[in-house]
Amino acid sequence: MKRVISCAAAVALWIGGVGIVYADSLAINFEPGQGYVPGSIDGQPSSGPIWQGQNPPGIPINPLIDQAIVTNGPGAPESFGTQSWRISNAYTSGSFGDMPFSPSLKNEAGETMALNGNGVLTFSGGVRQNHFDVQWAFASADPTGPGTDCTTAVDTLCSYISMSPDRGDGARMSYIRLEDDTSGLRVFFDDYQDRAPYGSLAEPAAGCSAEDTFTETMVASGLDRREAHSVQLTMDFVDGPRNDVVQVLVDGKHVHTGTSWEDYFRWCTESGGGVPFDSAHDQSRTVDSMLFRVGGGQGETHPLNRLKGFLIDNLSYASFNSEQCDEHNSDGDSDVQSASGGHSHGKFHKHGCGKDASDSVSHQDDQQGHNFQSSSVDAAAFTTAADGRTATMTGTGLDNGLPVTFTLVVVDHDGLIPATYSLVLSDGYAFIGSVVSGSISVL
Repeated sequence: MKRVISCAAAVALWIGGVGIVYADSLAINFEPGQGYVPGSIDGQPSSGPIWQGQNPPGIPINPLIDQAIVTNGPGAPESFGTQSWRISNAYTSGSFGDMPFSPSLKNEAGETMALNGNGVLTFSGGVRQNHFDVQWAFASADPTGPGTDCTTAVDTLCSYISMSPDRGDGARMSYIRLEDDTSGLRVFFDDYQDRAPYGSLAEPAAGCSAEDTFTETMVASGLDRREAHSVQLTMDFVDGPRNDVVQVLVDGKHVHTGTSWEDYFRWCTESGGGVPFDSAHDQSRTVDSMLFRVGGGQGETHPLNRLKGFLIDNLSYASFNSEQCDEHNSDGDSDVQSASGGHSHGKFHKHGCGKDASDSVSHQDDQQGHNFQSSSVDAAAFTTAADGRTATMTGTGLDNGLPVTFTLVVVDHDGLIPATYSLVLSDGYAFIGSVVSGSISVL
């Protein structure tokens, strides 16, 4: 039987720890009981709120896109119930406005000064929240097939789709891509990383130069093509540059911590920002819905994928305010060993979610020749899952005297297994391992 997520439960799709204020949520299972019928999802459900293209001005979903609500056959996962939404990349396009957008939440999420329109049209609204959470299930719509070649034939054979939190016009703030490869289902995450020298209001071009880029990470691979899987994104929007925190979970397990696309919109002229001393335009964007996109060359680029692709189901998303979590702390002073046998020493303290004068992070790796010291710990997120409590810290500092941004993720398993430690710097250095002496606590 399909598990139907209520609105109240959807709001609780956060990874624990931080108190929340109820705001807004939607849960979609594509079943007849919600008003969905077989056929194009454009304009469904009739009772609203509906799926459509960009609105305003009310662009319909391109009818050439291979997508439809379908009646599930015996090969579909049982948890998908009687109906799912199927979409493939048989037809692709470089456009955004005529791609499928999910119904908008009443209350948008984003930074305090994030833009919810383009100066002419307003795409999202309501009461601005600082957190967005989305989760969906997916499966191959061709589970008995061999999969597709996503290594050497991406433009002609590979079965892929992408999905992004969006405000309703293609101003994506994050990105997930699913691929149905011959090796199994794969999941990719992309974020935008502003590396030193950093963009600023005076010199925005420094945040959109050769060293600044969209960074892609394969967060899951080899997933069973015959089974249902899930992806969850949790997005914390923190005022200011280089500090949004995006957590990625696949099948309920935390697999990656990254950032949003905030600095692409803030510093790059092609996005509408990047104007020196123009704080009105050099801003992040809001989100209130999900964009499902089949991007690529124009036309029937992957004809063998028609009527195949992916089944999407159990989609839920919510916006809410994460309260200041001044009651939370994380401390560590430990020797850490990587899977390859490398050793380093990490020491840190973080109080609450915002900046605190007592916060600090230091990391010494004599084997690889890295000495990092934070100059500012800008933000943190505290979460709780079945396998332990996690603290994620972001900020800036110096690695061997050179400026970098950092993300530190630590997981306290209450002594059941050694605590885990992951430090990633914007200069390419990373150390991931487990504590072998000393301690890490997340409270």
